[in-house]
Formats: sequence, structure tokens, C-alpha cells
Amino acid sequence: MKRTKKRKWSVRALAAMLIAILAMPTYSLKVHAEENELSKVDVVVTNKEIGYKSTVQPLTTMFDCEIIMAFTMEGLEMTFTTLCVDVASVIGVKDIKVQQKMWYGWKTVFTSSGAENQNEDIFATELTYPDAVNGKTYRVICTHYADYDGYEEVENDTGAFKFVL
Repeated sequence: MKRTKKRKWSVRALAAMLIAILAMPTYSLKVHAEENELSKVDVVVTNKEIGYKSTVQPLTTMFDCEIIMAFTMEGLEMTFTTLCVDVASVIGVKDIKVQQKMWYGWKTVFTSSGAENQNEDIFATELTYPDAVNGKTYRVICTHYADYDGYEEVENDTGAFKFVL
């Protein structure tokens, strides 16, 4: 009995100390900096233009490759956008698949070959899957692509979304 009281007291004391430590205000750190005139460095920028025609290449020339899904009375409405850093000879979306979650995995219920634009830096298109069933779970998969200083593709997957009206 005495041991149990001692253990409860030590747990309470430890909890009180932790609360006291965490409740204490923390003081901000003071930072001191000064310029050293002996170590000035000249910075030279070699790639100022957005067109990456130099040997320095970005990881990808495409960005904001998006699939936007909306469940409406018309069905599953999708908007696809692809952006490139500069005008691409071809830019678009292909291999579009709408998949429905089944007990055994994903079943492709709708496909589209996609669309593309020439000599543009932005691509956008819309697509509707009219047979979407309320209460079912869907995902959309596609490939965004562009040809600017070389052909590139990016796979995109929305993840699972339940169709609820």
C-alpha cells in the first residue's frame, strides 16, 4: 500500500515538473551579425533567360500538370491542364483512364486518347464521364506531355474519390 502511494506521488511530481518546464516562457535568441569587408564576393549570373537553351537544364520543363474532378448531375466532370516553361512544339494529355474501385481492385470504366495543342505553352481540356454512379469511388489517371528542348511525359493519378451528390 505504501509503495503504491509513493509511485503515485512520484508520477504526479514528474507530471508537475514537466508542466512547469513546458509552461515556462522561452526567450528569443539574440543574433549578432556584421559585415566583413575583407570577404566580399562578386556574384555572376550566367542563365537569366527563361528559355533553357544552355547546358543548365531544369529537372522538368512542365509544371502545374493537374486533373480537377467534380461530381455533378452530368456525371464525373474532369479538367486537365498542362503548363510548360515556354512555347512547346506539342503539349497535351493522353491515355486518360477513369477507374472505378471494385472489391478486387480498380476497373477501367472510361478511356480517352486525349488531346493536344501545337506551339503553345498552356494546354487545357475538359471531359465528362456521364455514367458515374452515386456512392462509388473513382480515380483518374493520365499522362501529361510536352516537347520543349526534348519530349517529356509525366504520369498523374488523382487518387481515390467517392462520388457523392
